[in-house]
Amino acid sequence: MRKFLPFGNLLFLFLFIPIALMPIMVPIAGEWNEKPVMCADEEETFEAIFRKKEVLIFTGLEYAKVRSKDGYKVTPAKLPFRLFANLETGTYTIVEYHSEYSSYCVISYGVNLQAFVDGTL
Repeated sequence: MRKFLPFGNLLFLFLFIPIALMPIMVPIAGEWNEKPVMCADEEETFEAIFRKKEVLIFTGLEYAKVRSKDGYKVTPAKLPFRLFANLETGTYTIVEYHSEYSSYCVISYGVNLQAFVDGTL
């Protein structure tokens, strides 16, 4: 009959289990992908938004990866963003502003916007 030593069991616990769990514990790293965005001047951008009768709902500062002449900048830019919505039709548009270029970029737009703050839309 084989005897299990307490030291052997401890060695198993401290070595094997962490190694077995390592794939679960390692953080998953994402990758930067490119997505086409539509950019225009202020007049053209807001004409399209107001044509859909969307109003400003939220503003904030987003962190966004931006390009330089040498590729992506290491430090993300802090860009103003705005969320416009038509609460009756459920359409929305998310716009970011690039002051360096005096350009507004639509990073997302769509339908079926649903609010969960007060349960109404």
